[in-house]
Amino acid sequence: MHRFIVAVVLLWTSRVTADPQVTLLNVGCSQYNASGNSFVATLNETLADLRSSLSSGAAGSSAARFATAQRPRATDPVYALFQCRAYLSSADCLACLSVAEARIRRCGNANGARVIYDGCILRYESSTFFDQTTLPGNTGVCNGSAASDAGFSEAAKALVRDLTSATPRISGFFAAAERDGVFAVAQCVETVNEEGCAQCLKVADANIEGCPPDTDGRAVDAGCFMRYSSKSFFPANQTVDLSRFSSSGERVRSVTEMAHAKRCIVGNASSSLRTTRETAGVDSNSFCLYLVT
Repeated sequence: MHRFIVAVVLLWTSRVTADPQVTLLNVGCSQYNASGNSFVATLNETLADLRSSLSSGAAGSSAARFATAQRPRATDPVYALFQCRAYLSSADCLACLSVAEARIRRCGNANGARVIYDGCILRYESSTFFDQTTLPGNTGVCNGSAASDAGFSEAAKALVRDLTSATPRISGFFAAAERDGVFAVAQCVETVNEEGCAQCLKVADANIEGCPPDTDGRAVDAGCFMRYSSKSFFPANQTVDLSRFSSSGERVRSVTEMAHAKRCIVGNASSSLRTTRETAGVDSNSFCLYLVT
């Protein structure tokens, strides 16, 4: 009898604490549609390959949280990438994928699309893109609720700067940290190199810099994600000592695109999330992400 009670309590606890973090931050669909009739079938097969790869990864491993899949020889080729935050459980990661799949299918026959949540990113294209980092549509998302602590702004900015410098030097391109009442993470997709990760996070740092004194801010891009908050949103055992990756190493390269960037506002007046976007010129095959409220 006692064993049964313990089992029920454990099951109830796991259900309560499960959180795939599916707050929708950005979504974008290509303005171009696939020309062939087989595209949807190929997309379905490619997304199924992603899920299979994640499901077969060892629990807690990178393989259970990051995957790419491709059908390059299909009549309508599809390349896809999925990544969830390294602090999510395997079950929550797959749950985030399910939500992302459902949302990205609303792009119909668009030959490219990406959707970004707090917990994960899913993207597909008709050509390979796995080494891409920062693209037009990169944006900061702020919650619009100012912290009461006068020192919060500087503490948040300082921690984000340190994560920007440290994360490209960390294996797996993921770092979580807590300092002075600020919780923050930074992450790059695993198919970019250290330089690409550094460039992407440099843009993310610039985008999120306008959020403090708001208590929660995010920066999203094609190849990286950053978030800070006054409340913990990841397990305490996920944090790393950022001092081990101090700025004494190679300096993070500045992003030349920022020199010609234009600032614009997206979203609508009723949104609780305040959004800014740094746009550095749009290529004919690119598309922007838009805040969905």
